[in-house]
Parts: sequence; structure tokens; C-alpha cells
Amino acid sequence: MILAVPCYENHDLTAQMIESLADTVSGDFCLVIVDNASPTPYTPDDYRVPFRLRVLTNRRNEGNWWPLAQVAQAEPAGAVVALAHNDLIYYEPGWDVRVEDAFRRDPKLGLVGFAGSWAIDERGQRTLGTTMSNLRGERGHVSAEGAGVRITDMQSSVAVDGLFMAFAREALDVLTLTPTMPPAHWYDYIWGAEVIQGGWRQATMGVDVDHVGWSTEVLQAGALDAEWRRWARENDVRPGSNVMDAIWEHGKRDWIMRFRGTFWPCSLKA
Repeated sequence: MILAVPCYENHDLTAQMIESLADTVSGDFCLVIVDNASPTPYTPDDYRVPFRLRVLTNRRNEGNWWPLAQVAQAEPAGAVVALAHNDLIYYEPGWDVRVEDAFRRDPKLGLVGFAGSWAIDERGQRTLGTTMSNLRGERGHVSAEGAGVRITDMQSSVAVDGLFMAFAREALDVLTLTPTMPPAHWYDYIWGAEVIQGGWRQATMGVDVDHVGWSTEVLQAGALDAEWRRWARENDVRPGSNVMDAIWEHGKRDWIMRFRGTFWPCSLKA
């Protein structure tokens, strides 16, 4: 498995994440830190880990979804390519092998997340009470993905949260992977729908993890305000005074325009 983790500053939190990986991964594993032009650069020499680690440095902040395309393009068919937030802490030994085994057992499995839902309502939102995860909820704020049903197995879903998304390399061919997508949320909803519409299966796996929440590189308003405003100018989005809200609404509008009536509302259960 190759795991891409986009980072902007937040070195202490990233170090906690890497330490938890060192304690839990057991397979053929590679971590790629995607440094989104941090003022204090990330370097591989900062870490001593029992797996392969490299740093990919961007000249500007590319948000938390484009790094998947940057890392995946060099990976061969049959590979498992994952994207995760740098505020995810891993507790389950061998979780990486468990994820890879799921893809090996099911050749039509395209996407596995660690928090997901089996229903999307008429508003395009994950239906209340249908979210599944094994998040501990011990390390600060846990948002909507932490509410719902606790699972330890793997169950089919129609939406997974972007905190962790693992893909079969071949399934990436059906995703929208262009730099014009909003560099914040809704990419996970869109990708999940594209995976299913592309003929792949999507599932949520109850892996023992925790999500600090609201700590990733796209959610530090002071540090990234200039980057968001640049993105808004390039994509003809009028941010007003709150750039995050503008990007959020842009992503939501994309989700609504592309999938209302064709993908959602939907449910895997009666």
C-alpha cells in the first residue's frame, strides 16, 4: 500500500500520525508526505520509521485531494493507493494488511473508507444515523463521521469520509482528478459516487483509529487565506469575506449539479 498524506505545517500532529503508523503497519507499506509548501519544510530525515517514507514537495498549497493524483500516477495496476488526513491516529496492528486483503478478496472493490454511510438523503447529505465507523472519539473534536453505528467488520456503503480513502489503482481511472476541483470538502462524496457509477463497489471498514478533526492543512484559515483566495480567483469563485465558506459552497454546488436525481437520494437498506 502507498498512503499519501497532504500536510501544511502542523509538524507535531503529523509526527503523532507517523508514530502511530510505525506502531501498526505490518505489510509492504510506503508513506508519502505531500508537503503543500510549508514555511518549515518537511524532510525525510525528520523521521525514523520501519517502512518506506518519502516527501513530495509542492511549490504551492494544493489542498487535500490533488495529492492523490500526484502519488497515484506512478503506481501500477493492482496497487492499493490511499489518501488520508494528517490528523488521523492509527491503533489497530496490521490494519494495512487488512485493507489490502479486502481488495485481493474482491476484484470489484474500488474504495474502502474508515467512516462511511449506507444512505444519502434527498438533500445530498449522509442520512442521520446511517454512518458507520470504529472511531474512538478520544482525541478532540469528531464531526459527523463519528456519529452513528460502531462497526468492526466491513460493510457496503454509498459514501465514505475523506479522513481515509483507499482505492484499487484501476478504480482511480473513473475519478475526477483535475486541479479545478475545490481543495476542501465534497471531493469524498463525489469520488464515492463516481466509484459506484463506474461499476466498482464501495465499503466502510471498522478500523480502530481516531480523528482529531478540523486540524488538516486546509482548515488553518490564517495560514492559507492567501492560497484559498488564489484558488477562488483562478476558478472564478467570489469568496467574499469567508473563503472557506465559498469553497465549501462551490464543492457542494458541484455535488448537487452532478448527482441530484442520478445518484442520490439512495440507500442500501429499506
